[in-house]
Amino acid sequence: MTLFYKPLIVILLLSIFIPVSSYAQTGKIKGAYAGCTTKQLLDEFITAASKNDLRHINALLYSSDCINLDGLQFSIVDRGFVKSQIRVYVNNTSLLLWTVTEATR
Repeated sequence: MTLFYKPLIVILLLSIFIPVSSYAQTGKIKGAYAGCTTKQLLDEFITAASKNDLRHINALLYSSDCINLDGLQFSIVDRGFVKSQIRVYVNNTSLLLWTVTEATR
C-alpha cells in the first residue's frame, strides 16, 4: 500500500465512526444544563453536581457566573469533545458561555 492510501483510509474510517450530524450548530437547549462564563467555573459546577452539592450549585447560579440554559437559543462558537463554547440569546442580548457538549444535541 502506498503512502497516499494510508491517510485516505484513516480519514474514511474516522468519518464512519465520528457522528458529525448529531450536534447542532444552532438550536434550543433542551434539558437541565448549565452554562458558565469560564471553563473553570463549568468544572466547578460539574464537580458540585456530581457530588450533589446543592449549596455550591445554587451559589454558582445566584452569582451570575453560571445560568440554567433550559429553553434558551444558542449557536456554537467553539465545539469541544466534552465542553463547548456557545453564544446564548436572551431577549435582545447574547452571552458567551461554556457548557457540556451534550447540551448542544
